[in-house]
Amino acid sequence: MLPLFLLLALGTFAYLWWKWRFTSLTRLCRWREDRAAAEWHCAACGARMAGAPGQAPRVCLRKTA
Repeated sequence: MLPLFLLLALGTFAYLWWKWRFTSLTRLCRWREDRAAAEWHCAACGARMAGAPGQAPRVCLRKTA
């Protein structure tokens, strides 16, 4: 039972570290795809970014104060 718990805890921490390391998105980022213009736009701040269809950006373009 203990090895299973340790494996589960290690997997959870590895996933959280991976998400923190490879993205800068926050809860305020809401990327929406505009297929007609072939770009993505953020519904929260209005930022626009060209990107591959079906693959949302992983970078937050929100300007911080």
